[in-house]
Amino acid sequence: MAANSDQNFIGTGRFQRLLDTVFDFITTHRLFITILVVAAIVWTWVFNQAIPYFEQGTRPFRAAWNGAGSIDIFGYTLQYEFEGWADYDYYYITWANQFLEGLMPYTESFETIVVRGREYAVPYFFPPLFLYLCVAGALLPIHPYGIGALISLFGFITAFPVYGIVNYLANNRTRAALSAAAYLFNPLVLYHTTFEWLNPAPFVFFIFLGFYLLMKQHRLSGTLAVVTAGLFKQTAFFFGLPLIAYLLKRAPERGLEQPESDSNTGENDEEAGDELDLFGFAKFALLAVAYAAIVSFPYSLNPGSYLEYIFQRAGATLLEDLSSPPAGNQPITFTVLLIVLGSPPGITQVVNLMNYYSIGLLAGLLPLFALMLFEKKNDDYLRSYWKRMFFLTMLLIIWLHLWSPRGIYKYYLVVVIPFLCIFSASDMCSPNVSVSKPRIMSVTNPLLLTMLLLLPSRNVYLGFLLLIFLLYQFHRPLGQFYGWISNRLSSLMRLHR
Repeated sequence: MAANSDQNFIGTGRFQRLLDTVFDFITTHRLFITILVVAAIVWTWVFNQAIPYFEQGTRPFRAAWNGAGSIDIFGYTLQYEFEGWADYDYYYITWANQFLEGLMPYTESFETIVVRGREYAVPYFFPPLFLYLCVAGALLPIHPYGIGALISLFGFITAFPVYGIVNYLANNRTRAALSAAAYLFNPLVLYHTTFEWLNPAPFVFFIFLGFYLLMKQHRLSGTLAVVTAGLFKQTAFFFGLPLIAYLLKRAPERGLEQPESDSNTGENDEEAGDELDLFGFAKFALLAVAYAAIVSFPYSLNPGSYLEYIFQRAGATLLEDLSSPPAGNQPITFTVLLIVLGSPPGITQVVNLMNYYSIGLLAGLLPLFALMLFEKKNDDYLRSYWKRMFFLTMLLIIWLHLWSPRGIYKYYLVVVIPFLCIFSASDMCSPNVSVSKPRIMSVTNPLLLTMLLLLPSRNVYLGFLLLIFLLYQFHRPLGQFYGWISNRLSSLMRLHR
């Protein structure tokens, strides 16, 4: 009896400690949890709104609303173009069906289907994990919406690493919760992820999860998460540049954190932790390659064909007609913006060739990668280091979408939105700011920048993406100007009290 009493006491004590831990967690993150609950309701509602549109269509072109329309504002008609696609039914459901019928991806037999006597081309040139996600979704009891549910789920849980990254970089949970809210209620994310059910969400989740883990000094799990993202979509391979730049440096001591009151002046040339670690880098590189090869099995047994499919089959876009924008089903390159603006044909053709041969892309990626390589990593100021590195990563990804040799569609920008929510104001872009306080701009700025991308015609929105790139380049003077205006307004308000 005494033994049983002791065991009950111990069990009760453990249960009480568990309850205390859960209560403390809820109390600490109550704002974020509240935002998650509200967002879950909104995301579910948006998901359900897409179903009637989808059911009205005909296989293989069932799709939700394409996002084109107009609205009258003060007597003016504003045209908007969200740029929706029927990829979900045409590609994702088809790929799942092909695989379940025993056809192997990266083969000619996998690339065509016949519907009502008509043949359609359905080439698969993603890495294998996205196909497996499609298959898993098709096996769910809510078919044909299972794939969309999984894509939406990945989009939703991306809020967790966004919250974690901002909490780490800003050193402020309220600021982190506001950034997560800006992401969860972002119209571009809602439309392309949980309404159109398009493909970026899984790889975006693993990218931001990976970098959050790296920031928290989990180098192996962070590296594998980034590699996992690359096994969903090739765009993730460009995130390998900041990953390489970080892994080349000696690993920081576990548990080392930057004090809240500290700031990194960059005056110390002998930062602890900036030494090269080629052996450690080689170890992580081998592990990453081995992991990718295992996940890619059995396709990795024929590496030539496999790599050709995922790296070459999508191809690059060289516009032959420079007198008018391309057809509506083609990706948009920076050349299209010059065509719309009426640029001289010679200049337009130069940009066209620079885009096709990746010259424009490399002109931005190489300097940004060099800045990452030469960024000083001081283990006493890791937050400052990661602020700078992740800011450069954002610029790199924006530049990639500006100069993608293949071109882009609007839904590709789903990967850009978390960056806009993280770097929502100048203080988050400045490595010397150790604590970023909550600001309404954490919500308003990402929304305003998103509207510049979501609303305009597909032929011109790259111009606004370029504008966003330039705004971030000049965030310091813009932040100083905003501060000056705010101070002047505050002074005027005090005078008139």
